[in-house]
Amino acid sequence: MRPLRYSINVTLDGCCDHREGIADEELHRRAAWNLDQADALLFGRVTYEMMEAAWRPTAQTEVRPDWMEPFARTIEAEKKYVV
Repeated sequence: MRPLRYSINVTLDGCCDHREGIADEELHRRAAWNLDQADALLFGRVTYEMMEAAWRPTAQTEVRPDWMEPFARTIEAEKKYVV
């Protein structure tokens, strides 16, 4: 059996609200590396719906930075379970 890994974003002031952090290139690069190590991802429904925007292809009018693409491709490819 493989180990279960838990991941959460916490700011220096102790905030656990995922929407409050600064999602820069370094954070996305590290997150993509971590996700690539996983067999599957387990999300709560609210977190899944919030994170879904990070990996779904953007609308034609929306543009995301090039450095977000590796993260988006990595998380899109992972098997996901939503509870």
